[in-house]
Amino acid sequence: MPLTPIPIGTTPWGALLNGQIQDLDGRTIALEAANATRPADSSLKAWTFDPATNLVAQVLTTGLLEMVKLPIRTATTITNIVAAISTAGSGLTASQNWAGLYSSAGTLLSQTADQTTAWASTGVKVMPLAAPQVVAAGTYYVAFVSNGTTPPQMPRGSSLGIGADLLNLGLTAATARYATAGTVTALPASVTMASRTTAGRAWWVAVS
Repeated sequence: MPLTPIPIGTTPWGALLNGQIQDLDGRTIALEAANATRPADSSLKAWTFDPATNLVAQVLTTGLLEMVKLPIRTATTITNIVAAISTAGSGLTASQNWAGLYSSAGTLLSQTADQTTAWASTGVKVMPLAAPQVVAAGTYYVAFVSNGTTPPQMPRGSSLGIGADLLNLGLTAATARYATAGTVTALPASVTMASRTTAGRAWWVAVS
């Protein structure tokens, strides 16, 4: 990304130099974005963030419905929800551990089978939806809930101690990136998005 020489004696010299520096900075940012790891590099359609970034693990709160915003940039078919279990759950209640895909309006589009057995072991969990979803570009939400004696731990990003205010900056309960929607044992057919509670846990999830 070479700079174009500025002829000697050019006036105003400083303004031209600043313009070229700004142009170089813009092209550098564009190059970094082009070289960044993307979901497609891992055979995924979308994710909340690159899992190679700073991650910690946190146990799920039993019965609490977690919802994570997932922008879909182009029309596609979503077949699986992908998550990771860093510490296995124990004493999980059968038929009360689920993941699903919701529309931005809070409508359940499709859900996985019960994950009680899958979440009782560690590793990356590729969870097929009961019905693959053909989706247009837009905003969708991955939701999940675990019930039992000790729910599993899942990776999340760090919120630097600021919590929900930082993770949901500029958003409302209806549009929050990370939120909860009450205590449940099964995924509800619909969620009132504006009644959700913003959350300070940036869970890592993906779809494929």
